Amino acid sequence: MRSGSSGLEGIKEQGLMKKISLVIILIFMFPVWVRAADIRAVVDRTHAAMGESVNLTVTVSGGDAEVDVSAIRDFEVIARGTSTSVSIVNGSMSREVRYNYVLIPLREGRLVIPPLTAVSAGKSLQTRAIVVQVSRQPQAETESSDLFVRAQVSEENPFEGQQIIYTFRLYTTLRLANAKLQKPDFSGFTSKEVGDTKSYQKVINEQEYTVSELSYVLVPLKSGMVTIDPGRLSCDVVQRKQRRRRSLLDSFFDDPFFGQAELEPKILSTEAFNINVRPLPAYNGDVKFSGLVGEFKIQAGLENTEIRVGESTTLAIIVEGSGNIMDALPPEVTVSDAFKVYADNPEEHINVDESGFSGKKVFRTALVVVKPGIYTIEPVQISYFDVSKGAYQTLSTQPYTLTANPAAEKEKMEIFSAPAVQEQLRLKKKKVEFTGRDILPLKEELDVLESHTSMNLSQFIIMLAAPFLLYLAGLAALKLSRKRDDPAGIMAQRAENALKEARKVEVSREEFLANLYRALVAAILATAGTKGESLTYAEAEEILCRSGHSDATGTQAAELLKKIESARYGGLSLNAAVKSDLLHETNQLVRSLLR
Repeated sequence: MRSGSSGLEGIKEQGLMKKISLVIILIFMFPVWVRAADIRAVVDRTHAAMGESVNLTVTVSGGDAEVDVSAIRDFEVIARGTSTSVSIVNGSMSREVRYNYVLIPLREGRLVIPPLTAVSAGKSLQTRAIVVQVSRQPQAETESSDLFVRAQVSEENPFEGQQIIYTFRLYTTLRLANAKLQKPDFSGFTSKEVGDTKSYQKVINEQEYTVSELSYVLVPLKSGMVTIDPGRLSCDVVQRKQRRRRSLLDSFFDDPFFGQAELEPKILSTEAFNINVRPLPAYNGDVKFSGLVGEFKIQAGLENTEIRVGESTTLAIIVEGSGNIMDALPPEVTVSDAFKVYADNPEEHINVDESGFSGKKVFRTALVVVKPGIYTIEPVQISYFDVSKGAYQTLSTQPYTLTANPAAEKEKMEIFSAPAVQEQLRLKKKKVEFTGRDILPLKEELDVLESHTSMNLSQFIIMLAAPFLLYLAGLAALKLSRKRDDPAGIMAQRAENALKEARKVEVSREEFLANLYRALVAAILATAGTKGESLTYAEAEEILCRSGHSDATGTQAAELLKKIESARYGGLSLNAAVKSDLLHETNQLVRSLLR
């Protein structure tokens, strides 16, 4: 009987479905009367608190329309899609399109949703104005709910440049979907998000919440009152459907195709903050203010305290602490004119966490000594504003003593006499004396005469040319000997050798740049006929101009020296293209100087 009853019920349901299908077919087969287009707007509440949302529904009856919501100024408008329904009453069909919006109050007080305009089939339609009263949301009322948001700042009266922490928290006991935070724009601050969102559990009023937390580091850009706007979170609350079988049509649209969950949209808002940014006190210190605000310390280190002329040593200065460490500029290094100074790019190690920015900056400076002696490198000082003490503080490194020894290759001192004196000494003759005897004994007998074979032409030419060839060989040897002893020749040969070493493929970066420097310095000194190891830019330009070269050549040599030393000591990137250009430019200039 049960199986028979079930079969009978199935047959009845099938029959009912056929009737419903027939009615739908007839609706679309025969014309019906359609009502004229109309529009209306409604809200789900006319009283709300800050942080709560208002649902606005604009219904257009009788056709589609384009609704213009740009006139709404007191609320932030978020579109939530459309829905359509069709109904037939006494042969007249009506079609309604519902446009759904979520409104977030931007301020407290009496807020107005102005008349909204829509255009349907060329006809302009307009709604009525709606008034919504918005009040401040009580703290206790919010924390008793299942879903709310909170924000806080670590300091509401910071100094200009002092970092503060803005923290946004979401508390919920519900399942959420499509959560999206619209953070404040933090106008008047520089902002940096701190890591990823943290999630943890917290009990409030004997109820356990899941808390999602996100923090930002803010640094005020100027003094005065600055407002941090509310942070807003939009999300959907997941609600499970009630399984109720009211009719056959309900069963048709039931699970699992349409799912068992419903999404209820929510908009949550935090309160705004008024931040009173205090200006820094007037600064009257002797050391230039660095612009750092926070808590810092400084230390320094010298790579070598004893070097040779032409060599370099590195002075490293480390600024470390918490605050706007990223704004730290290179401290001023004071040395004598016996040094050439090359600053490297600073090295940063900066962290950001819930306490703000912290870390260190390392400033390295290459010092190249050009004169021997004992020198003192003065302490490096910086001044910063200490927020914990509310006053300026000056930090100082220790002084260093640096010994610069002469270069490894000691040059011989040479004394030159006037050319006229040397020539006079070379041409001085010995006194002619009479010895009283012949140079060769006389031969009077005929048997002393000997017969010799005649000399052919080639032998005669060779014998004739031999003295001349011997003279040329001696002259070349004399010139070579003079060239080896000539400072100009020595430096020219040194320039050639250095260029040859720089052209080698296997040469390292440091050796390549050192050889270019040696080649150019040697070529410049060769024009002056003197020896040396290093030159300042001004000395190089002065030597060339004094040697008869143009001002342009002197400037070119000084700039090329600067470029080579910047690459050598300043950390300039040396790729294949830059290396080729430096080698070509140095080679061309050296060749022109040694002509």
